[in-house]
Amino acid sequence: MRDIKDFFSMAWAVLRRHYPFPWKTFIVALLCAVYVLSPVDLLPDVMPLLGITDDATFLLLVLAMIRQEIQKYRASLTPPPENVIDAGDIKDHKK
Repeated sequence: MRDIKDFFSMAWAVLRRHYPFPWKTFIVALLCAVYVLSPVDLLPDVMPLLGITDDATFLLLVLAMIRQEIQKYRASLTPPPENVIDAGDIKDHKK
């Protein structure tokens, strides 16, 4: 459920131009949708069980890519840790 919530949050951030548009994921998802909806398949759908596996494989690939994009989005929300140098550390190293 968290992925779904973060997906819509990411989509809203993309629309507001606060997060870069994931072109690669979008194009692969679009090509997958065209492949799944087209009547031409690598394995014809009339073959029992085998006909659906190529469609399912492409759908799982796209879902994995979307999940990676969501993880990148989550990482962009957390600020990087600050590198703070204590002045006392600098004095100790000069000796």
